[in-house]
Amino acid sequence: MEEKAKILLVDDTPENIDTLGTLLKDYKRQVALNGEKALKLARKDPKPDLILLDIMMPGIDGYEVCTELKKDIETRDIPIIFLTSKTDRESLLKGFDIGAQDYITKPFDVRELMARVKTQLEIVESRKKLKSVNIWLEEIVDKRTQELGKANMELLGLDEAKNDFLKMISHEIRTPLNGIVGATYLLNDVMGDDNEFGEFVDMLKVSVDRLENFSTTALVITQLQADNYVISKELNKAENVVDSCIDSLEEYSKEQNLDIIKGIVDSSIEINIDEKLFKRALKSVIHNAVKYSRERDKVTVNALKNDQNTTIEVVDKGTGFTEDALNRLFQPFGMGEKHYDQNVGLSLRAAKMIMKAHNGDIIIENQSGKGAKVSLVINN
Repeated sequence: MEEKAKILLVDDTPENIDTLGTLLKDYKRQVALNGEKALKLARKDPKPDLILLDIMMPGIDGYEVCTELKKDIETRDIPIIFLTSKTDRESLLKGFDIGAQDYITKPFDVRELMARVKTQLEIVESRKKLKSVNIWLEEIVDKRTQELGKANMELLGLDEAKNDFLKMISHEIRTPLNGIVGATYLLNDVMGDDNEFGEFVDMLKVSVDRLENFSTTALVITQLQADNYVISKELNKAENVVDSCIDSLEEYSKEQNLDIIKGIVDSSIEINIDEKLFKRALKSVIHNAVKYSRERDKVTVNALKNDQNTTIEVVDKGTGFTEDALNRLFQPFGMGEKHYDQNVGLSLRAAKMIMKAHNGDIIIENQSGKGAKVSLVINN
């Protein structure tokens, strides 16, 4: 018999708790009437699969509870749906920024509530299954490694099987994702800019675009790691590549209230690259620089050449990388403290592999004054 999911209900209004308890009667439920009790219950084993969290509470409010849970390695993966009467953009964005997965407005719409709860629980279940599969794969690899010892050919066969599996998973993620992307943009076109839900559709588009980029990046990494990506190089003017990448991020830089400028770029420089693949690396580096620069700063892109190599460098004036971050930059899910978040470790890993596929390298260093410089180096 399948075990019921466990949901923690957090609201300082008993009437709301009663309503939620009735609607969610088919699940295991825990109740907290304040933030302090919510933190205790969330940290107690067995931990909840989902938390419905009221924002406005006396003492520790929902934002603080969410922040504390996301700091704790034991609770940071528990999905949180905010319960709120706030509908202004800033309040909702703040919730997403500190780690919430979704929100439900009061008074509750029954169908909306049940749909969003179901969606989050399905994601939780999928993660559990994927984790079990990963553990199983690791056990198989470990067992074979011990048994085979120096039998490298068989070990390589297992590694290839794992890469095939990861590639299949990436493709399976993209299949439903493509439908979501198309539906989101169609919804935006149908509703138009003047619709009262326009801002929420925009937030949905941002989330979908981010998920699509993550999926594509993961697939690129898998293909490069398994040597399944066919590199198709041709000569490109460095200036054209730089211009294209800057133009593609113009809207994002305006949202961040800063400029991306082309610095020193010799129009005669040509680079032998797989254009699509190289642009993915360069755009991810520029995007990262923009994201962690301050407002009204500038991100500069230069293209330089000497006898040995050609370098495309991205220079920002942000806070730079911590020493710990510099030591862990290219881990697939490495995390630093300030300069980048959990997704950037993946994009930098992809950039590193893309440059390796071009017989080049990526060099990351802090500037002597402030900020950082990321260089994509292609050997001539």
